[in-house]
Amino acid sequence: MENQRELIEDIIIDVRSPSEFSHSHIPNAINLPIFNDDEYKKIGTLYKQNPIEANFLGASLACRNIANILDDNKNLLNHKNKILIYCARGGNRSLSLYSVLISLKLRVKRLDGGYKSYRNIVLNYLNNPINRTFLTLCGNTGCGKSELIKKAESWSIDLENLCNHFGSSFGFISSDITNKKTPSVKMFQNMLYSNLINKQGILLIENESKKLGDIIIPNTLYNAYQNAKKILITCDLEHRIERIYNLYKNINQNDFINTMNKISAYIKKDIKDEIINAFNNNELKKVAELLLVKYYDLKYKKSNYDFVVNSNDINKAYDEVLDIRDTIYS
Repeated sequence: MENQRELIEDIIIDVRSPSEFSHSHIPNAINLPIFNDDEYKKIGTLYKQNPIEANFLGASLACRNIANILDDNKNLLNHKNKILIYCARGGNRSLSLYSVLISLKLRVKRLDGGYKSYRNIVLNYLNNPINRTFLTLCGNTGCGKSELIKKAESWSIDLENLCNHFGSSFGFISSDITNKKTPSVKMFQNMLYSNLINKQGILLIENESKKLGDIIIPNTLYNAYQNAKKILITCDLEHRIERIYNLYKNINQNDFINTMNKISAYIKKDIKDEIINAFNNNELKKVAELLLVKYYDLKYKKSNYDFVVNSNDINKAYDEVLDIRDTIYS
């Protein structure tokens, strides 16, 4: 496998344990584990003591679990679908299910080298210059850049969505809103790679900082969108306040106060006290305004830009972004 474009099967099956899969996997894969977490750990421990006995135990458990997999997944494991199976390194776990499915005359392949080979491809891609053309959105917090990225879903790289973080000091609340956990670094890299490989043409991206929550943006990507053509997104303050209010209005008090304490070094004490008092009085739009004007706008590092688009009307703004794309990259 040279790149993800070879993963054209209808179904990709990850047979590793649930905890391995949860940590990171090939995007769009489904987990049909040969061993559950306890079984996998037990076999691994036994193997260090008695490899032969561990192999017998593994074979016994695999036979039982594969029988259950066949019973429970007849809608997936059929002659209509092309199937790719992988485990950690292309070893016995993937071989065991592959052998059964190939005996049933299903259209099935194993990923040579397993998940490790896939990870090597991802890292090699992200560690080398990214040969893609970007159009980068910049501008103050609350100007609608994220909305424009979402409107351009088919041709954008949504870093905030991939990181499950809104990119601001309070951006961690994204996990509460989406009800999804923050991905591991490996899973973020896998999803980023998948987006970069599978989306063709010009890519719209936001001028994010180097770090979103616990995720570090790869240098190659960061440099690529920093050096791309940039569109400055502007917006009247009232619209920015409304966006921030709608996004963060349900933040709980502990999270709010803890974050205010973390940014204390970057905000005057009297302003911080005014913001906290407004929050305690449930004056949340005032909180949004103060944070925008007295914190975010002062902290924002202005970038050079090539175009300006006003986003008071987000639909009109998106049309203008499309015009810019088509004009400069036609």
